[in-house]
Amino acid sequence: MEIKDCPLRKIISAEKDESVLNIAKLLKKHKERHIIITEKDKPIGIISTTDINNRLVAANKDPKKTKAEEIMTSSIISKDIGESLAKTYFEMLKKNIFSCPVTKDGKLKGVLDIKSAMNHIVKSKVEE
Repeated sequence: MEIKDCPLRKIISAEKDESVLNIAKLLKKHKERHIIITEKDKPIGIISTTDINNRLVAANKDPKKTKAEEIMTSSIISKDIGESLAKTYFEMLKKNIFSCPVTKDGKLKGVLDIKSAMNHIVKSKVEE
């Protein structure tokens, strides 16, 4: 079973030079807790509401002047849509990652969240 067999979340993304103020507004608008940070449409990081709190608010930085790349988590995994869903799920568990950008031909296609991956794997095993 490949990642493409599992439903992906829609992409909420912003370029690395976007202000954190605009990132926060996008998160609120889309009612999301994470946003993928890109450079020329390629995923390079992720920002969560926790990152905004810990790396911006608690650090007393200006959200209008602080760029996404300054507070993003850059140690993300990104997977191609044709890769193994089970292997990706276990890698996410091992690295304590809750969402993973998914690409096709290097372009962002969606976001795999750990809950959807687990549910899809379990469902396919039950149906066997």
